[in-house]
Parts: sequence; C-alpha cells; structure tokens
Amino acid sequence: MIDLLINFDKEEDKKKLFSIMKVLKGEHAVSIKKKRTQRSTQQSKYYWGVVIAYLSEELGYTKEEVHQLMGRMFLKYVKSVADGTEEVFVRSTTSLNTLEMTEYIESIRTFALSELGTYIPDPNEIIYEK
Repeated sequence: MIDLLINFDKEEDKKKLFSIMKVLKGEHAVSIKKKRTQRSTQQSKYYWGVVIAYLSEELGYTKEEVHQLMGRMFLKYVKSVADGTEEVFVRSTTSLNTLEMTEYIESIRTFALSELGTYIPDPNEIIYEK
C-alpha cells in the first residue's frame, strides 16, 4: 500500500504520482480525498480547560458529563437504518477538523451566553479575577 500526500498545486507532486502509477501492475483501488487538519492541541486544551471547565462549574456536572451533554446538543446526527427506523449518533470531537472544532466551540459559547448567562472567554482573552 502506498500513501501519498499530493499538493496538486505543485507540478513535481503530480509528476511523482504519475511516475508511481506508471509502474503499477494489476488492479488497484485509488482514492483521493481532501487533506483535513484535525483539531489542534491548542483547541483541545481550550475546549477542556476553559469551555468545558466553565460549564462544569456553572452546571454542577463533571467535565465528562458536560462534554457528553454538549456533544448530544451540537454533534448529533440521525441515520436511517435498513428497517426504516432512525438511530441517533454523536460525533466524537476527535473526528473534527480545526474548522469544525471552532464552529462547535462557538456553538457552545453562544448557547452558554444566551441560555445560561455564562460568558466563556475567547482563547486569547485574559480574564482578571477580582
């Protein structure tokens, strides 16, 4: 199996792909997908250390309980199964790319402010305790 990261903006990458394809024999399955950047370590630290921590304190739940609640609120999706029924699933935050994680966090921050009256600071914002 060959895994390649090809930048189709670079002619040399395209040539590398073509040179590999020229020597292959037999049938091969080729799949091309857009590279996704997984959520960053900084996003994860901010999510657990600020977003989830603020809500945990506000709601009186553990961090893990808040994490599950937020996932059910903002990361759920419904899938039809063969017998015509529907199942509800929740995406894991580890499957989110950086943009999806940013959107997820912003949904939580908006919910916290509008529904709970709890302001959750931005990642780069400094909150001074009195």
